Amino acid sequence: MPLPHAPTDAPGGAPNGAPTDGLTGAPADACVRALRMRLPTGPQAPRLARESVSAVLDPDRYALGDGRTCLSEVVANAVRHSTAPDIPLMLIGEADGSLFAAVRDTARTVPMATVTQDEPLAEDGRGLELLGALADGWGFDRTRSGKWVWFRVRHPRSAAAGGRVST
Repeated sequence: MPLPHAPTDAPGGAPNGAPTDGLTGAPADACVRALRMRLPTGPQAPRLARESVSAVLDPDRYALGDGRTCLSEVVANAVRHSTAPDIPLMLIGEADGSLFAAVRDTARTVPMATVTQDEPLAEDGRGLELLGALADGWGFDRTRSGKWVWFRVRHPRSAAAGGRVST
């Protein structure tokens, strides 16, 4: 669902010289989008999360590549560790093109990587390692009935990312 937006009657930019986002010339406040949903706790949840991000947020405007990968990993962890029938998910496409996501599960355990040097070929246990490598920040907040795991992936051309274009 879109949050506050400016008129879009000026092609290719903000109307009447209004401030732009610095990425595409769109009005600065037109690019904030948010989505809240619940995914079924099951093997299809990571795919549904990735598809939801792509359906709601414009890939030319938001950091979706790494964001989809991080989201898939966090949702997969929630499916693995949650006992609830569904997984609450919150996505925010921020004004600078960054993607913020938070996923809730019912586990009270602290998220930690599980692969050790003794298991270099293990097929799982690398999700948090991947999250740490791709996200610009991540963490968790405990609740009475579990925790929210969150992350932020900055758009490669955002001011917060130093205006770099990733390769």
